[in-house]
Amino acid sequence: MNGGPTITALECGWLTTQERTLVDGGSTDPLRIPIPAWLVRHQQGDVVFDTGLMPALADDPGALGRYAKYFSAEMTAGDSVAARLGDHDVDPDGSMTVVLSHLHFDHVGGLSALPNARVVVHADEWGVAQSGDGTYDRELYDLGHDVLTVDGAHDLFGDGSVVTMPTPGHTCGHQSLRITNDDGVTILTGDACYFTHTLDDEILPPFGHDLDQQRRSLALLRTERDRGARILPGHDAAAMRSMQRT
Repeated sequence: MNGGPTITALECGWLTTQERTLVDGGSTDPLRIPIPAWLVRHQQGDVVFDTGLMPALADDPGALGRYAKYFSAEMTAGDSVAARLGDHDVDPDGSMTVVLSHLHFDHVGGLSALPNARVVVHADEWGVAQSGDGTYDRELYDLGHDVLTVDGAHDLFGDGSVVTMPTPGHTCGHQSLRITNDDGVTILTGDACYFTHTLDDEILPPFGHDLDQQRRSLALLRTERDRGARILPGHDAAAMRSMQRT
């Protein structure tokens, strides 16, 4: 692929919650956030970074389950990761690699719609999730896929263009994705950095595995930004829209 991998944001539903749910010290005002997946097209194969919300939400708001206490969801059939991939001529039943930043519901909800994907997840994340930690919903991610657990950075194609990047803190095994093409370096942060402003103000959600560790991950992302990398936070509407392609 001339120019290196391409990156496209896939809008896979929205969640609304009180600001204080996601911003420490925030208000009770509603905060509406996008739930993206990301399509990275490489000459050796397609990569999907995170998979958005559960497709069942399009017909059944109750599919939000225990999370309905904190969130309301907006989801249509066209918002599923499978439908969004189809919009870009990618067969959701085909072969692809899915890199999961972590295993929370809004990042793994669409995995069931990608039955033949190979899943790449950090070994620490997979281990804790498999141990029965109540933070995770096993029925959303433990679906019989071929799972590759990685420890540290992992070069997906061996050419340095698409590489996982450990950014722990939000969860114990959180990872981001670093993509290099002719435009430079782009990093998909997942929940290591929720919003563009988080990179500098470091105002994190009031929950997390290790908030000090997450701040160290933010410092790493800032260093990358200061060297010229484009940082695409996990739930920032403007960042997502800047990378959407028709």
